[in-house]
Amino acid sequence: MQQIIASLANKHGLTRAEIMAEIEDVFAAQLSEWYRLPVMAFFRDDLRLEAVVYNNSGGVIMQRLVDLSEIRGRGTLRRQLMTNLAKAVVIKQAVRYKCFERELLWGKVTACDPEQALYIETEIIPGERVTAICPVNRVGMHERHAGGFVIGSKRAFHLRRVELVLLHDTPRLKVVVDRVSKTLVENLLRNQLGPDGDTVKLSCVKRYVGHKSLVLATKHLPKAAILAVDRELKERLQVQVVASLP
Repeated sequence: MQQIIASLANKHGLTRAEIMAEIEDVFAAQLSEWYRLPVMAFFRDDLRLEAVVYNNSGGVIMQRLVDLSEIRGRGTLRRQLMTNLAKAVVIKQAVRYKCFERELLWGKVTACDPEQALYIETEIIPGERVTAICPVNRVGMHERHAGGFVIGSKRAFHLRRVELVLLHDTPRLKVVVDRVSKTLVENLLRNQLGPDGDTVKLSCVKRYVGHKSLVLATKHLPKAAILAVDRELKERLQVQVVASLP
């Protein structure tokens, strides 16, 4: 059993404890359905799996140990475990990526579907490639037919939402990005400022996508940084220096 747990943990990128919890849940749920009685499954200290059936007989709770070596339906248990592990992997990804919402992502355009939505290959966490979707209504009108999103082009996006969805009962990770957020303007500026970005406070208070963005900053920003954001977003960036942000 120890080798099986280690193999599943390595295959799915989960911890041993997470694998053991999923095995316990699958056996408990499936055996409860088969016996039509509450069943608890658990690993002993020696990693031997045990299952106990609980039966209320006249107000007295009776317990009976299940002989797991004689149960049928092992294929059903295996398929359910694989489904649960796949779901656990996606849930874990979603939880890890959720804290990166509203941050800047650079990604490569890999496809465009019939509804004109863009598919973006990116890395929310370095080394972990994911495919994000940018709906057409999350791209400015001035960019939709300007040729700036050809396959293979690398562009900046705002990580709008990370969520878990079901596709034909199969859990999938859905990552949504956009090009129209005010936060994208702020993050692009900080990206251009590099380490100096920590010494200045800034806020995009208004954005007219494709025309102009008004940014308040507590320090003068380098012209090169402003022009770089201008070029990436294809809109004018107006920066006003203030003593403090409202």
